[in-house]
Amino acid sequence: MVQSELKMLNRIYQDASVGMQAIDKVLKKVKDEELKKLFKKQYDEYQKFADRADVMALNKDKEVKDNSMFKKLKQTAMIYMSLWADASPRHIVEMMISGTVMGIIDTIKTEKDCAPKTPELKDLVTDFKAFQDDFYEKLKKLLAKV
Repeated sequence: MVQSELKMLNRIYQDASVGMQAIDKVLKKVKDEELKKLFKKQYDEYQKFADRADVMALNKDKEVKDNSMFKKLKQTAMIYMSLWADASPRHIVEMMISGTVMGIIDTIKTEKDCAPKTPELKDLVTDFKAFQDDFYEKLKKLLAKV
């Protein structure tokens, strides 16, 4: 496995991990059942992508790297501060849209930098981008309702 492929797997794994961490923190404040259902489904999907990236790396005798403890703590603090200021459904959806867009940008930039070559990795990247885009579209629709 070339270094650029491992970099792409790391990006997917880390972005999926960030998404799961954010959802885990936000779910504690969500009272709306539609939001809970969507976020729980998205959490499960993020887990599947993290697992796929991890297995692909392990199959090449490599390991994906998790986000640093500092990044995790920083994200947790930012989420809790933002929720402390405003825990309304609208604000929660806005937060999730912002995070999803950041993930989309990271994925696109890393894909361009790494230029995945193997069909398996290309499929993973394509699937992950489609998942992120779909989540973004669902969040935009929800924002119009909350």
